[in-house]
Amino acid sequence: MTDAEAPVSPDEVAHAETRLDVPFTVVNLVTTILSCVLPFWFSSASAVTAFVVFYTVTGLGLTLGYHRLFAHRAFRVPLWLERTIAVCGYLAIQRGPLFWVAMHRMHHRHTDIPGRDPHTPQEGWLHVHFGWMQRRRADVWTRELYHRWVPDLRTDPFYRWLDSESRDYLAYVGLLLASWTVGGLVGAAGHPSLRFDLRNAWCFLVWVGLLNRVAVLHAFGLINSVCHTYGSRPYRTHGADTSVNNAWVAALIFGEGWHNNHHAFPRSARQGLRWYQWDPAWYAIVLLRTLGLARQVHVPSEDERQRRSADAAPVPAPASGHTARDH
Repeated sequence: MTDAEAPVSPDEVAHAETRLDVPFTVVNLVTTILSCVLPFWFSSASAVTAFVVFYTVTGLGLTLGYHRLFAHRAFRVPLWLERTIAVCGYLAIQRGPLFWVAMHRMHHRHTDIPGRDPHTPQEGWLHVHFGWMQRRRADVWTRELYHRWVPDLRTDPFYRWLDSESRDYLAYVGLLLASWTVGGLVGAAGHPSLRFDLRNAWCFLVWVGLLNRVAVLHAFGLINSVCHTYGSRPYRTHGADTSVNNAWVAALIFGEGWHNNHHAFPRSARQGLRWYQWDPAWYAIVLLRTLGLARQVHVPSEDERQRRSADAAPVPAPASGHTARDH
């Protein structure tokens, strides 16, 4: 890793300013409140079904794509499929892959160290679910700094194009309009007397446009709050790392709740390492491999698992100077 690709230095962290992002705070709080209230007033079978489908598409875009494929290079796919998966993740409205992957690699390098880990529960659960996105540390949100964590991705013109917060707002507005329009057309399809079902349009906007973003955002937030607080630790991890396995979170977010497994073996494409550990993102990777679309799929051997088990000797901290692939 060259100097230009080096992670943010301690001096840069020490002098990093924190600012309140007012526009994002307003949008996030308003849409979160609306997502908690409006589903009780606007719901339909087609809207709830669309929510489940869209939650699955965007959730797998993040778990299988942003996380396992991009952040850890746990497997490889053809470029056309890689970008398709990236778009699925982008529709969750959690920024483009450059920012998301940079934050995750920073989290692995400085796990549970306040002021270094972007979203550690050591600074409170409110910080994990809201604060770190609204009160913005310069070393986290400055493009020139977070790009240092993604030397393997930042040269791709498509991912650089997605790395724009103003474009994120436009994408969100477009998603709201699209969900409203599709909902009206779907509702009308079941009623020959209607050209456009206005009520179903609002149901889709609420469930697909509003609720999905909030649900996926906080499901991932649970990985950084619950999965660093409540659960089991079958494997040793280094430093201040408090990662744990939590089956409830794994059920909510496609197997990502086996977080201690993941921190022990970051490059593993499989996070539910036991047969009974529910891991839909892994099942999707197996399907891609069976179809010949996934290759270089990394899974730790049984010997590797035994050496890192909680009953084995302590795991040493990683050596300095390892590359982005090691995060």
